[in-house]
Amino acid sequence: MATRKKTEKNKAQFLLSTDTLSWYGLDLIFDTAKELNFDGIDLAMRKNFDAWHIDYVKDLSIKYDLPVKVVQISDKANIKEMNQWVDLWKELGVEAVTINAPSIFNISSFRFLTWQLPSYKAHNKWVKFSLINAWNENYMAVIPKHYFSNMKEIIKKYRMYLAIDVANVQEDILDHDLIKYLPNYIPYMSVVYLSDVGKDGKKHLPLWDGVYKLPSLLKKCKQNEYYWFFSLKVTISKKDLADIEKVKVILKKCRTYYTENFETLKLD
Repeated sequence: MATRKKTEKNKAQFLLSTDTLSWYGLDLIFDTAKELNFDGIDLAMRKNFDAWHIDYVKDLSIKYDLPVKVVQISDKANIKEMNQWVDLWKELGVEAVTINAPSIFNISSFRFLTWQLPSYKAHNKWVKFSLINAWNENYMAVIPKHYFSNMKEIIKKYRMYLAIDVANVQEDILDHDLIKYLPNYIPYMSVVYLSDVGKDGKKHLPLWDGVYKLPSLLKKCKQNEYYWFFSLKVTISKKDLADIEKVKVILKKCRTYYTENFETLKLD
């Protein structure tokens, strides 16, 4: 079993979600994250088939001295995927598992999560089981598109930690609810998936490339001593992904943005 390196009590960590580079192999993702000074990896199991090979992931973590802090479960959660996550936890010392909200028509995954998560939580007490808030868009203006779109419900009804995907929060809710009442959310937060959103609603843009008030959110997190994980989850075009140096420029700018707006930010 891997040695567990606990998150420092008074230092948030900036992770690279493998979602961001899902077209790449894990070796290149680890290598890039290490070069650009990320603190660790957020492993999206549904997009990187390499992630299912536990010994390989463990070898990469040792090779690059870069821990896997978070494992992300797909929106089609089932017993096979969850048990695979448990095996990863045992080998890598993962501290949080984040679960994507299933679509409203995926009743089997919703039932699996609501019926089985209490048992997984009871047997894995060291881990923050977390639901990622879904975009609360409606299908045909009547039916919600996904389960788990309400952040308060995730905490209160399902008694889960909250993994906030900022791009899935509507701008007015981010400004007038989330940032304002963030101190109430922080005790129940495990991961903040950072990205920006464009004027046209395009989601998961690089941190400087949209209209969301990310500096205000990051400042509020620091003021209220949020010391868990931020995970960079941005969408990079296939054209840019074909040029690793261009990818590194994008990720480096995101890393600098986070450093300036959180790590080295001086509070009044």
